[in-house]
Amino acid sequence: MLDYDEAINRIGYFRNKSNLSMRDASMRLGKNPQFLKTIENKSIELKFRTFLEFCELVGISPFEFFFIGKEYSPEDKEFFSLFSSLSKENKSMIVDLMKKLK
Repeated sequence: MLDYDEAINRIGYFRNKSNLSMRDASMRLGKNPQFLKTIENKSIELKFRTFLEFCELVGISPFEFFFIGKEYSPEDKEFFSLFSSLSKENKSMIVDLMKKLK
């Protein structure tokens, strides 16, 4: 289970992956230049609205943030996008195939 500390670590991870400094990301979010520093240092708590804005800024969905985490790759994003458009029957077939390939 993801705890608050790991979620905050992922903020830094995805920010770095997007080649954004704390200052740049803060400014793009419309906040003061030190805003993300205070979040990543756990001086203030991350609000849900800010979390959603951050995900949009770095080009990920909340699902990707929580479930892909540090193993994130463009292929993962494509897989989840394609998988979500399948019928329930086809999803089951894919899951069964993945279990066999494991």
